[in-house]
Amino acid sequence: MTRHVIAMDVGGTSLTTGLVRQDGQLTNLSRIAIDSSGTAEELLGAFTDALKSCLARAQGARLTPVGIGIAICGPFDYQRGISLMQNLGKYDHLYGVNVMQELRRRLALPPSLPLVFDVDSWSFARGQAWLGAARRYRRVIAFTIGSGVGSAFVVDGEVVADGPGVPPLGWIAGQPYQGGILDHYVGRHQLIARYQALTGLRLEVAEIAQRASQGEAEAASVFSEVATTLGNFIRERHVIPFGAECLVFGGRIAQSFALLRPALTQSLKGVSGLKAILAVNNSVRSSLQGVTRLVLILSSGCR
Repeated sequence: MTRHVIAMDVGGTSLTTGLVRQDGQLTNLSRIAIDSSGTAEELLGAFTDALKSCLARAQGARLTPVGIGIAICGPFDYQRGISLMQNLGKYDHLYGVNVMQELRRRLALPPSLPLVFDVDSWSFARGQAWLGAARRYRRVIAFTIGSGVGSAFVVDGEVVADGPGVPPLGWIAGQPYQGGILDHYVGRHQLIARYQALTGLRLEVAEIAQRASQGEAEAASVFSEVATTLGNFIRERHVIPFGAECLVFGGRIAQSFALLRPALTQSLKGVSGLKAILAVNNSVRSSLQGVTRLVLILSSGCR
């Protein structure tokens, strides 16, 4: 009997849900906007409505999901389902809330139905290693670049949280850098801040990318700076000791990856064993598949 999982990706501005088959095929995809600065009640209500709608679609198709998987950014207590996010400008009002308990209560879920939370970058990495472009490689480092930079390390299709070159929780951007952490120097905020410093204009990343694509030197230079910073940082600390064969990038900024690729490739030139640097436009799809894979593994030991 074919098994199905209800999967949800919690983004900074949207919630995406889908019914995912055990082979990774996605159906009944739905995306709704969310104001991540809303109150706890508003946010929980949005989560509940999105999942309730997907559950109803499954019921309409006469399908009984074997579990629910939610890919969400941190900090988060993924085992207990408690949000630890604060002062991030998104989901701050969920701080300390047991999201797992709230969703179980609001959706009236039976105790036997698994409700699993996963690091969004881990879900993306797992999905890529399972069904994505990275599936051809044994040792993969995956990055999600949006407002911040997430990462995950994969060996033989499984996310690993320790080992040579693997930082705590696989989060590269949380490592110390120039008096802060790397995340402050390679994400959305750095691109915007550097462009403003060069031009006096405060633009969103998409606008800066458009200008870079049209040949504006200042716009192109900020992408080059960020890519060089990231590449130089990860080369000796992570890529080489981990033995990465593939780097795969997702997230919103991955849509502008052509602007990052030249400097990133140059900074990693000559790394033995690194065979591919890839970008994925639809990273949410991989996240939904990845969290589905986790639910299937936890619910039955399927590998």
